[in-house]
Amino acid sequence: MASIRKRTYQGKRGVTVQWEVRWQNRDSSSSSRSFSTRKEAVQYAGNLEGTNGKLPSSNARQLVLSVLWERVYARRVNANTKPATLRVLLQAWNRIAKSDLANRPVSRIVAQDVQAVVNQHGQFAGRKTIQIFSALYKEAVELGFDGQDWTVGVRSRVEPPRNRLFLTVDEVEELASGMESAHNRDAVKILAYTGLRVGEFSALRVMDWDTQRRRLHVQQNASFAGGKVEIHTTKTKKSERTIPVPETIAILLDRAAANRVPEDFLWTSAQGRIWRAGNFRRRSGWRQAVTAIGYPNLRLHDLRHSYASIVRHTGADLPTLSRVMGHSSIKVTIDLYGGIYDTELDDLAKGLEQQFGRKMGENRS
Repeated sequence: MASIRKRTYQGKRGVTVQWEVRWQNRDSSSSSRSFSTRKEAVQYAGNLEGTNGKLPSSNARQLVLSVLWERVYARRVNANTKPATLRVLLQAWNRIAKSDLANRPVSRIVAQDVQAVVNQHGQFAGRKTIQIFSALYKEAVELGFDGQDWTVGVRSRVEPPRNRLFLTVDEVEELASGMESAHNRDAVKILAYTGLRVGEFSALRVMDWDTQRRRLHVQQNASFAGGKVEIHTTKTKKSERTIPVPETIAILLDRAAANRVPEDFLWTSAQGRIWRAGNFRRRSGWRQAVTAIGYPNLRLHDLRHSYASIVRHTGADLPTLSRVMGHSSIKVTIDLYGGIYDTELDDLAKGLEQQFGRKMGENRS
């Protein structure tokens, strides 16, 4: 059952009066919409009454995406969606809001219109935009819209996969030496010799460093948007992990943890603030250093790939590598790094040859 209440807001231009209609959805979540006049609110509430939350089809066809988005977003908030996920959804909606579809009646939206919006963005952004369009369509159907799904046949742009770059230990050291300060040199080494994601590196606390066992406990991840930072759980449950740290890097972490309380961030910027990858790339001499070693397109994330390559070449098997990398499954590890140690194939052939030779010798005797 819909309810109506009067709400007043004190703004710079004086008091604003709005009439809010609030109703309960089928999934027990609640939604609301505000109107500037009571007449509009009463009419809207009346459309909801007696229709089990659905509008008459003629009204449903006049719904606009901006209204549907309010309901979609409210559902996600009520479902305790992670803040980082909500930000991604908002970014996708903002791409739609900038188009002329945001306030067009849903009955006048077709797949070609949606495809045109999606085509303006890259592969990842395009996929997220399609997901929002799909959620908006489902919400329209919930309210009584009976038109065709406007996401049918819509595809995001397919971009060629970006090559992963793997640095050797010598190249890591050369890259680190090109940084403009010792603090930044140490950051490069920590990332390259622990395999941390940059968000995990930012979110590390002093309490996450076990100096006795030389172990890093990865428990959180940091994300940045609009100048704000949010600390939340790791990317996946398996991303929460323990990483063994070589002695050279342990010395750097011991130094960072000295005279700090457990809740402090373990690694900060030179100014003592939370470490931000964007600021690091701009202010550390990163661009000049990666160009100097012959990898002008090197990303900070490639230091994580380099760690995997280095660890793999020390003899670590794929299950162990998957564990320290925090992958959701070993299939991810195999897809990413299964081919970077081709000498295993040679060892396999040599092992078979030895068995054949041993058997042939037994037959001769």
